[in-house]
Amino acid sequence: MTAPNTTLTPEEATLRALPGYERGNPTYFENEVVDHLLGIVLELGAELWTIRDRQAFTEELLREHGIDLGERLQNGRPSDALQAKLKAEREAMIKRIYGRLYSRYGGDKADLKPAM
Repeated sequence: MTAPNTTLTPEEATLRALPGYERGNPTYFENEVVDHLLGIVLELGAELWTIRDRQAFTEELLREHGIDLGERLQNGRPSDALQAKLKAEREAMIKRIYGRLYSRYGGDKADLKPAM
């Protein structure tokens, strides 16, 4: 069995030298806050699309079963139990998305998985 070729071409060496080649928390810009803000924008986009996708599918399923919740959603209010659950989920989302702004305090190592 032959040993793998570990010699890099100049192109491969250039790619490996770029920020972000290694997984982890790469820095692309001089100021790490810009990196974190970009991550936040991407995370929010992923969150928004996931919610829009699920909502559209849920509404389609309800319409197929003769249920139109338009007026109730417009004028109603979630139950106390649902509000408590949403509060906990909102706090987790804030920690996951905005925690990376506080990397000096370990926010970038939050134990929550991103949406993307």
